Amino acid sequence: MGHVAALFVDGAERYTNEELALFNDVLVNLIDMVDIDGRESLSQQIGSIETTPRELVLKLANDTATVAAPVLQNSPVLTDDDLYTLAKTKGQDHLLAISKRDALQARVTDILLERGEQPVRRSVAANPGAELSDWGGRLLVKLAETDATLRESLTERHDLNRANFEKLLAMLPVDRQTKLRHIFENNERVARDLFREASLLVDDTKLERRKARLNTKATLKDIRDGQRPLDEVVIEYSLANDLYDLAFLLANITAMDEKFVRNVIVRQDIEAIAVLCRSLEIGEVAFSALCKARARQMKAAPTVVDTWIGEFRILSVAEAQRTMRFIKVRLSAMAAAA
Repeated sequence: MGHVAALFVDGAERYTNEELALFNDVLVNLIDMVDIDGRESLSQQIGSIETTPRELVLKLANDTATVAAPVLQNSPVLTDDDLYTLAKTKGQDHLLAISKRDALQARVTDILLERGEQPVRRSVAANPGAELSDWGGRLLVKLAETDATLRESLTERHDLNRANFEKLLAMLPVDRQTKLRHIFENNERVARDLFREASLLVDDTKLERRKARLNTKATLKDIRDGQRPLDEVVIEYSLANDLYDLAFLLANITAMDEKFVRNVIVRQDIEAIAVLCRSLEIGEVAFSALCKARARQMKAAPTVVDTWIGEFRILSVAEAQRTMRFIKVRLSAMAAAA
């Protein structure tokens, strides 16, 4: 089974549907013949491959927790309905693995919070990609009254409604209340500014549009595959004044609507683009190149670049990532409301 699995992983992106069906038949039949170590190894190998046959993924997901965990946590094959059903029927270790997925719908997190014990609930609270319903938020805030770890995780979230946010703040020392309220209000302002500006649409004359989108998609794939560092690409596009395609790249990497990123790049203030770049751990040299391209595009004085770099320098990666999570949640909520 190990040899067949290795063969599958090696060509998973190239196989035809018929070939994938053959791999499925072979591996599904072999699973019942191997010990738990072999099944764990298979699950780890194929856990994040999107072309893995569905029958095989479901068989592994319903196995013992150590076998199921890699697919429950990573497999893109599992649908929201699959996760909902598994969360309704499986034990605590399975629920814990599900709670660590990069993205979870609120109806799934509701089941995790309803059936899960403390480790599962803490994991949901600490996962920014786990969407909370109003009920889920209220439950976690209530539990946070007697759980300091849970309380600390909730201070990092940005999808609590205002009432739950205020209840959470009331549990904290006054100085932390003041700081978190300031962060919340400042991030809310940035999100609203971006949404308002994006609704006006970016004038394409502000960013020279290139016809090399296919090349840009290839570059994006190289970045994701680890073939090219993001900093190198930012410098290259900035030196070429190709900010339109750079916006496309950054939008795809951050999973944001491209129109928001284009607006971030052409805003007069530096705050939003500094937060975006720092959250991606872009280095100062690459950010400097981007600032110079911005200055040229906006016909700003070269001296302003030093000011922009100074503001970027004082941002921490953790704070920038926290702010980006908030902005993405709020932009999504405002788009839905609109």
